[in-house]
Amino acid sequence: MRFLDSKYSFKLVSSKSLNQKVIVSDTPVTSQVRLSKKKSKVLSEQENPADNNKRIFLKVAGLTGLGLIASSVLPKSAKAYVAGSTPTSNVVGVKNASNTRINPATEETVSALIAGQSVSKLSLNLAASGNVLTPGSGNKIRVYASRFSLTADATSVSFRFTAGGTDHEKYVSPKTGGLYGANNHPNYIEGGVDEVLYCVISGTTTVQINIDYLEV
Repeated sequence: MRFLDSKYSFKLVSSKSLNQKVIVSDTPVTSQVRLSKKKSKVLSEQENPADNNKRIFLKVAGLTGLGLIASSVLPKSAKAYVAGSTPTSNVVGVKNASNTRINPATEETVSALIAGQSVSKLSLNLAASGNVLTPGSGNKIRVYASRFSLTADATSVSFRFTAGGTDHEKYVSPKTGGLYGANNHPNYIEGGVDEVLYCVISGTTTVQINIDYLEV
């Protein structure tokens, strides 16, 4: 009679004891798997710092974008409040002393002057102080430019509205042969209603005067 080696032998066991052995043997394996997953997650975070840098970059980019949007909206409203116009229009306005909105001297006003308001020109000679121009009844004179020359040296030559008014231009010791004056285009100097344009001459000379003006 021959006996089989122990590796070919077997033992009959109940199903209850078999299930208990399987459960006991599985428990340490499951905990090891959980530990290995947690360890691999920590290692992946440590080995991939680029992901953290990307997150930081996206946060900074988002904040910068919000700042640019805010700066593009707020200053327009602020400028409008300071300059006296309505913030919704985003148009900067200029107001006069009566709080009435006006247009400053621009190309627009020059174009309007050329197209709809023909400037008049006047030339005359004065050997003594006197009126240069008298407006029509109820009108005012707007002087856009004034020029003059002399036949002899003078002590002074000045221009004003009315004989007793204040000089708005005065030239001290003008010489013969010179061309004097002021060009205010597109601006002007305006007198009051029914006020004449007056020239004050100090000295013995003849003054040839040329003016660009409008009656309004």
